[in-house]
Amino acid sequence: MLMHRLLFISLLYLYWSGLHAQVYQGLQVPFNLGRFGNISPITQASGLAIDPNGVSLWTHNDQGNPSTSLFKFLPTTGNQMVTIQKEVNILNVINHDWEDLAEDDFGNIYVCQIGKNCNENSDPQECPNRFIFKIHKVPLATLNHPDSVSVTPQTYFFKYPLTGYDDNNCQSGDTVFVNSEAAIWYNGAIYVFTKNIWSKTTNNCGGWVNGYTYYFKIDLTEGSSMENPIVATYKGKINLKANPNDIAAEYQVTAAAISPDVSTLALTTYGRTWLFRHFTNDSFFGGTSMYVDYSTTGSDTITRGYEGIEFKNNDYIHLCVDGVNGRISGLLVDSIALWIKQDGDTGPGSLRHAALCAGNGDTLKFKSSLILDTIHLSSGPVVFNDDVRVIQSAGQTVFIESSTSPVFSISAAVEIVFRHLHILSGVPDQSALINDGILYLEDVEITHAGSQYPGLYNSGFLSLKGNCILH
Repeated sequence: MLMHRLLFISLLYLYWSGLHAQVYQGLQVPFNLGRFGNISPITQASGLAIDPNGVSLWTHNDQGNPSTSLFKFLPTTGNQMVTIQKEVNILNVINHDWEDLAEDDFGNIYVCQIGKNCNENSDPQECPNRFIFKIHKVPLATLNHPDSVSVTPQTYFFKYPLTGYDDNNCQSGDTVFVNSEAAIWYNGAIYVFTKNIWSKTTNNCGGWVNGYTYYFKIDLTEGSSMENPIVATYKGKINLKANPNDIAAEYQVTAAAISPDVSTLALTTYGRTWLFRHFTNDSFFGGTSMYVDYSTTGSDTITRGYEGIEFKNNDYIHLCVDGVNGRISGLLVDSIALWIKQDGDTGPGSLRHAALCAGNGDTLKFKSSLILDTIHLSSGPVVFNDDVRVIQSAGQTVFIESSTSPVFSISAAVEIVFRHLHILSGVPDQSALINDGILYLEDVEITHAGSQYPGLYNSGFLSLKGNCILH
């Protein structure tokens, strides 16, 4: 019977992990951090990078206003005007669709000319040399020097490959033209995430599918040129068309960022923020993904020209909206991934969704409305992907109940902390809490129906602290 019970838990774990490969976390209202104004050199903000001071941001204009400057500005609050602190011109370049900024660990910004608009040396029959793209590297120390008004970049040239795709049907004479607006620096390379793709129409070279974003790695090899570009490496894809009726503004990627601790990749579209966690190395889409729809009131959904995204720190995201009088906005990562907002079994803001979204070292947080309330589970135990803490303050207990299965199942090698919770189980032939990993309980009460199995089954490490009660 014990083996059957453990097999049941294992199957539930696999079922829930697969089912929630993409976790919808509801609506988010970005908070306003200022406007660029109607009279401003920043009219098409596209791309964001955090300054080393941790407060200011850098941006640039899209090809809609093709200046070749980078602008440093200070966000504010509400609809007040941001403060433009510095403008530095990038020399010997043309803004043929600058789309995003990436930032490395060594004090450099990368201006990514990766959009669909034409490049130089044009063939009059079609977009010029449109299959060669550029990345301009500039040092932040130079940008921030008090005397700097201009800087000469180091430029990398790259093109997209004809091999390595899921559908390897490209011929030697084919070309792949990619429209990307999103890029990050990671582990010595630039990664770009596509908005949409065109290739030779006779064979759809590469086998592109609408609704997906495809991503590529560009190794920053020295000595590249228009005649000898770096060849990008295809890495993978993910379907961001979460619902059949989604419009392009909801699934086409317009900016990217990676958290300072490299645990979270963020992508924005005009209508959503996506977060990707629990990935290994650069397999960014190999873990848990979650998304929220943008809202102005908390009950509507909107699309807006979000063309820049950047982490201020591991817990806070900046967004920018392009256009005249564009805006800066912010989101809290915890509010997307970790806040438990309702008492249902599943769905946006549920305990189950938060547990699946949580990363290593995260703390799940209950909204105040759940204090002394009961969360009702009905479709299997809650499981965790990483080491997580579920903590309430003393005197603010939350009740978590299941009448169909164990309440929690802790897998091997996962470390979980529970504090000030009351676990309720109405299943006499299964334990309320199963621990095969590392479990710390502090002031936790377990009420379990029946005596056939213990309320707490432990085959791992268990630590009890404070007033732990087992009924």
